[in-house]
Order: sequence, then C-alpha cells, then structure tokens
Amino acid sequence: MFHNISKDYIISLLKIFSGLLIIVIFAQISLGSAVRLTGSGLSCPDWPLCYGLWFPDQEKLSTISDVNYEFYQIMLEWIHRFNAAIFIAPLTLIVFIIGLKLNNSYINQKTLYAIVVFLLLQGLIGGFTVFDRNSPWSVAVHLGFALILLLLVIRVFMQSLNLNLDISFPKIKGKLSTLIISIFFIMLTMLMGAIVSKSGSSLACDIWPLCSNDGLSIFQHNKFIHISHRVLAIISAISIYFVVKFYRDTRQYKLIYRLLNILVAVIVLQILIGATVIFTELNMYIAMLHQSLAVILFMMLSFLFWFTLQINYKNKY
Repeated sequence: MFHNISKDYIISLLKIFSGLLIIVIFAQISLGSAVRLTGSGLSCPDWPLCYGLWFPDQEKLSTISDVNYEFYQIMLEWIHRFNAAIFIAPLTLIVFIIGLKLNNSYINQKTLYAIVVFLLLQGLIGGFTVFDRNSPWSVAVHLGFALILLLLVIRVFMQSLNLNLDISFPKIKGKLSTLIISIFFIMLTMLMGAIVSKSGSSLACDIWPLCSNDGLSIFQHNKFIHISHRVLAIISAISIYFVVKFYRDTRQYKLIYRLLNILVAVIVLQILIGATVIFTELNMYIAMLHQSLAVILFMMLSFLFWFTLQINYKNKY
C-alpha cells in the first residue's frame, strides 16, 4: 500500500492519524467521566450490545420492560462505546500499520505493539466493568489503561514530528525523574478520583480545604477515600512545582517556557475547580471540567517527557 509513497509522506500521515487518535482518546476519557458522574455506567447492562441492540433508539427501548435509566444516560454509555469501536480502534490500527512501514530510527516499534496490546486490554476491561457491575476498582483499572494508551500514542506522535533540534538540556536525569513522578501521581490522583465517584464518596468531605464538621473520623470508609484523593492531588501539585523548578534553566526556549506557564495555570485552575465541585455540591458540568483538566495536565506532562527524552537521547530513543 505504501510502496510508491515517500517516507516523508508516510511520516506526515502518521503525524495526522496519531494526532487524531490523541484527540479521540481524550474525548473517550472525558465521555467516561460523564458516564460516571451521571451514574450511567450500567445503563447498557449487556456488552458489546445495549439491551441486545446495536443502536438503542427510544422506540425499541420503549418495548423493553426492565429499562431503569433515562434515555440520555443510555445514549451517553452507547456513545462512549461507539467512540471506542468506530474511531479509536480503526485509528489505532491505521497508526500501527503506518508506523510499521517506518524503520526503528523514526518510530519505536515496541511502542506500536504496546499500543495494540493496551487497546485490546482496554476493550476487554471495558466489557468486564459491565459484568462486574461497575465496581470502583474495575472502573479505575479501565481508566488507567486508557491513560497508558494515551501516553504511548503521544510518544508515537512526538516521534512522527521528527524533531531535529540542537538542544541538550542540563540536569537531564533530574528533569526526567520529576516528570515521571508527576505523571505517576497525576495518574494515581485520577484513578482515585474515579474510585471517589464510583464509591459514592464525592461529598464525603463536604467542605474545603478541610473535610467536614460532622465529627466523624477521617478514617471512616468514604471520608478516607475522599481524603486520599485530596492528598494525592496535593502531592501532584508539589511534583509539578518541582518540574517547573527543574526547567527554569530552559527559559530561552519559548515553547518550553510557554508550556510551563500553561502547566502552572492549569494546576492552579484545577485546584480551584476541585474546590468549586465541593461548594456546588457536585455540579456535573464543573465536575466534568475538573476531570477533563486532569487529562490535559497528564497530556502536557507526557508531551514534555517524550520531548525531553527524544531530543536528549536521539540515538537511543
């Protein structure tokens, strides 16, 4: 299929399709948060169909006696599955095929195989969450695999940019270490956020920044889950502070400087919106924005990590 096409054109195709894949994975994770926040995770009780239907339209659903969800909830879950099957899976296959046509000096082929493996695992775990009745831990694992998939696709996208910048950052190990720690804690905070939502702990702490005035111990089950999420968020913010600190010596590079400024702005905004979620008693739109901003933070740190790794270890990575 690519025999008569130049390598530069193939790289351009990979750039386009991997970029599109990043967008649809971001949309999928955001849809997942909407499904969780609206309690729609079991609105399609079977998998991969929905009440035995490929498309659950209102007329057909009205003939089914045991439908206990609103139509919008069923459609949210169905769109979530539709995006995975119709957009994410084909785009992943296209990225995989195009990437294989390039030699290892352009695209790390182990990453391509890892993307396919994580996509398959993600699909299987998505089905398992339905059979497991959307337990908090299975939903968190489902989200975790989606984030790892996003991290890997970002790597392919960064490699497709084929950057040949004459840059070598000082204290490279410190920079990479703080980025790894930040990515890990942002991811852990998001997984705990999913557990908070699915375990009914979202308002277990009903004031901010403290927990509550009801006199109950913070080791009460739901409070402890909620407090754990807040503690992880604080650790994430501190780790991002150290990322910014380690990259102060790269201010001459405008792209990095702007990215760091945006990173600081987003983490501050994220903290404020997290507090607003409590003050508004879990307003769905604010809570969705809170979770989407967390994904954006994860993406920005991932871009910075792969960028730093790629330009400083050109021959090795």
